[in-house]
This record gives sequence, C-alpha cells and structure tokens, in this order.
Amino acid sequence: MFVTTPLSRASGLLGAVGVLLIGAIALTQSLQPARLAGAPASANPTNENRPCTLRPAGFLRGRFFGALNLTADWSGSNLYCDGMQRPDGEGVRLFFARDQPGGERVSVLIGIDGRPEDLVGAERPANVTVIDERAGRFFSTGGPGRCWASISAVTALPRASDAHAGYRIDGLVYCLGALPSVGDRSSLTLSELHFAGRVSTDEA
Repeated sequence: MFVTTPLSRASGLLGAVGVLLIGAIALTQSLQPARLAGAPASANPTNENRPCTLRPAGFLRGRFFGALNLTADWSGSNLYCDGMQRPDGEGVRLFFARDQPGGERVSVLIGIDGRPEDLVGAERPANVTVIDERAGRFFSTGGPGRCWASISAVTALPRASDAHAGYRIDGLVYCLGALPSVGDRSSLTLSELHFAGRVSTDEA
C-alpha cells in the first residue's frame, strides 16, 4: 500500500486512522471539521465529554515521550472515558481524555480485538491512537501488530439512572515501537498504559 510521494503516504495513513476513529468514536468539536470528512452520518459515537464516574474510579496511567512529553495519571472526575463494541461485536473501543494546562486536551483511543467476555487472560492485538487536540495532531499504530493489550478484569456494569449498561475493563496496553504521526515526521513513544475504562452497550 506504500507509494512514492509524501502526500500519498500521508493520505494513506490518514485513511487508516479515519477508519479507526469512525469505528471507535467521534472526535471532539475542537478538531477541524475536515478531519471527519467521509464519516457516515449514521456513525454511532461514544460520548467524549462523559466523566469517568466508575467505582472504583476509572483511570489511565503512563508516560508519553517524543512529540508529546507528559505523565498521565488521569482518574476520577478529571478523566473523561467511554467506549463501545465494534459493530460486529468482535472488538471493543475504549476512549480516554484529559484537559491539560493551557487549554490543551489529549485523547487516547484503544481498540482491542475480541468480545468483552473473552478478553481476560490472553494478550490481544490492539490499535492505539493518541490525539493532541489543540494542535490537531494524530499518532496511530495504523493497524495491528505494533501494540498489544493484556486485560486483567472485565466486570459487568448494572444499568443505573445516570449510566448505561456495559462493562468495566481493566488492563494495560504496550506498543513495540513508536507511533508515527499523521502529517509530519514526528512520532510518539508510550510506556505501558494501565487503564480502567468503560464500554457502553445499552443506550436504554
């Protein structure tokens, strides 16, 4: 799929990221509308502004090196999280975001192959996308084989007045190599990211 011109390479990477993002979550309104070009009107986005009100608290913890340099210790009401199952039911998409000092916002999307009830106890291929929303920069695996997830617990969430039914998913994701940027030559290296997030399965 690689071609010779930088523009074509960037377009190919953008297409791969677009497929991941459309299947996982709508981007926040702070991103440029052009980045959603081609997204179907019927896409079913998760809520990127939903506080991570899990009990015990949801979290995302780890280090970002390279194009972004920060330590993530995100949890509780300062963390936004949500997620959804893939349309075919054979994977989950987890979303985490945190507002940073200076009006910045960093979002992390983790896509994991497998049904929620089958995730515990085995390493699974994972897609990881990190979005620097203020700068409009994407860093993504672009496909399987670079990142892997190890899930330690999947807990069913009861339906409540302020939350949809779904699953709490605890685990970690690690990547073998840096995540390339879409649109420039920069890259992002991640430590192990430990997380506890939510996959919503019932809008009723």
